[in-house]
Amino acid sequence: MDVNLNFNDNKIYSLINSRGLIGYFVNFKNIIQTSYDRNQTNYYFNLQKKDKEKIYEFKVINGRVDLRGLKLDKGSGYKKINKKDLLNIVDPLTATKGLLFSQKNNIVCSGERKIYDGDDVYKVKLTSLEKNNKKLKELNKKYLINNYCRLSYIAIAGHKLKREKKLNSYFVNVYFAKINNTIVPVYFESKSKFIDIKMYLSTD
Repeated sequence: MDVNLNFNDNKIYSLINSRGLIGYFVNFKNIIQTSYDRNQTNYYFNLQKKDKEKIYEFKVINGRVDLRGLKLDKGSGYKKINKKDLLNIVDPLTATKGLLFSQKNNIVCSGERKIYDGDDVYKVKLTSLEKNNKKLKELNKKYLINNYCRLSYIAIAGHKLKREKKLNSYFVNVYFAKINNTIVPVYFESKSKFIDIKMYLSTD
């Protein structure tokens, strides 16, 4: 899987290509974009998988989500999204930039963002991570690790009720290093049902 993330002054853009792995993952292409225009933020999500395409999009105008066209009640078995759930939200890319790519010289493993992705509302929260000497020794051969944190998922609304416990078990361990005088996440690790998931920063 290749994940490209690009930051500009008025746009954040992500492109994910999965080539698939027999028995675990399937081929898919995911385009995500957040653009900023004065007092308006536009979020767009497009997932192409086999013969299916999934699209989510919404606008935030003067700090409030534009509710027109949004499906807040998905019916039985889902936790309904109330209007109050959409107060003080950010989109996933804005949250990613704020929590992971806006760190200063001294990384503090704290902070959280409430996120709406056009489908679900949830929080992600940074907390301290227990030291893993073996992992640090491995990573320090390529990077000088500055700090390491855990990013956890907290379901709020929009999700299937029967999946809430599983969703709240999701996490990503993030290792930061200083590259060209900028603190950036250089390594991510998590777990799936079958295998460990690992991602490395491939460019500066």
